[in-house]
Amino acid sequence: MARRLVGFVHACHPGPTAAVTVVFTAFGWSLGWQGFALALLAVTVLVGQLSVGWSNDAFDAGLDAQSARTSKPTFQGRLTARSLWIAAATALVISSVLSWAIAGPIGGSFHVFALLVAWTYNVALSRTVWSWLPYALAFGSVPPFLAYGLDGRPPALWSVACFAIIGVSAHIANALPDIATDTSAGRGGLVIRIGQRRSVIACWVLLGCGTAILIAVAAGSRPWLVPALVLAFAGAVIRGSRSTRPAGMFHAILGVVVVDVAVVVLCA
Repeated sequence: MARRLVGFVHACHPGPTAAVTVVFTAFGWSLGWQGFALALLAVTVLVGQLSVGWSNDAFDAGLDAQSARTSKPTFQGRLTARSLWIAAATALVISSVLSWAIAGPIGGSFHVFALLVAWTYNVALSRTVWSWLPYALAFGSVPPFLAYGLDGRPPALWSVACFAIIGVSAHIANALPDIATDTSAGRGGLVIRIGQRRSVIACWVLLGCGTAILIAVAAGSRPWLVPALVLAFAGAVIRGSRSTRPAGMFHAILGVVVVDVAVVVLCA
């Protein structure tokens, strides 16, 4: 039993699952979610992300076996693809019900849409040049989910744009360190299709646009954030350009993503 439990933890992609849950919950708190509603929001997002992670590993089980990815629970024999599919579908249903319960029919539907888009990435688009699109749609759905769910009002357009940009940038950054192994394993996706150099350029352009939006927003309410944003972006560009490894560029890009997320929360 413990062996299977550890397998489910590993198969949910614990790092991204925890990061997304924390970011979405923090943004909800910044908008005004409090108390029990905030706690239930965190549970809803967490269960939804479990469904996304488990469905990803379930769909990739065959390819992971062919590639001998020893870190995967399905390859290790801890779990079967069938058990992951059952767990993922169950988590999807639970998260969907919770979404409508805490955020109403409109707000909840945005979160359910985001989850379905994430599943579409897992089963259809992850190995295509359109791999970025589910990230843009899913992350862009977060502000409507939380804003409509809180008081029925639409979100600020800048927050939708920033979340979509952050989502795509994180997707590109996450793929950079594994570009060589993913290519040899026959995996696809935007980064593999356009190559490392173009992917890096695209990521910096996106983050530049997102940072510019945040600078414009922060200038009116929290002007002290403006120099911090400029320095963080410039420092990351310098560090990334000096790095000769994809992992170094990944860390530089991820640093900007983290700073932008923090500013989005502060400016909400």
